[in-house]
Amino acid sequence: MKGTNVALVPLSLEHVSDFLRYSSDPTLWTWWLRQPPVDAATMRNEVEAALAQQKSGQRLPFSIFHLARKECIGSTSLLHIDTVNRSVEIGSTWLASAFHKTGINRECKDLLLTYAFTKLGMNRVALQTDELNLRSRRAIEMLGAKLDGILREDQITWNGRRRSSAVYSILKSEWTPNQAPEPTRFARGLA
Repeated sequence: MKGTNVALVPLSLEHVSDFLRYSSDPTLWTWWLRQPPVDAATMRNEVEAALAQQKSGQRLPFSIFHLARKECIGSTSLLHIDTVNRSVEIGSTWLASAFHKTGINRECKDLLLTYAFTKLGMNRVALQTDELNLRSRRAIEMLGAKLDGILREDQITWNGRRRSSAVYSILKSEWTPNQAPEPTRFARGLA
């Protein structure tokens, strides 16, 4: 899947070295559920786990490849793929801090929504985040997703905190194909 600034390419162990350029930033992992992949061993484990889930049909993991820089700057996935009920979740997303607030995350989500609704034939796409992660919640709401509810203390984070998850969804009937997000600052030539 190719956008203006990024392409979502199949996740590969070959991308670990690119990821390691950015993963030591502790602010990336504030809301992460699992142990933060900040070194080569934990990043490799993270990628191997995603690839194992792909092999079992539970997940479609992608690397976020920056077209101008020619490097992978993060990762995202389609999870909980339910072909019977035509439902999927976008999640396990991280993006290098240098690319926050640039529109690239929105571009990735738009690519995944288009793929889920038009190629996979899904009717519902879910997204969830920590109830306390207000930046992520605003970004999800800007996609047009509706809050389905809060799952109270449904998960335990890597540091032992009990997390409550804000669960959102977008239905195919609510989604407008080919929605054009705001041009990113990279597309406008500002970075």
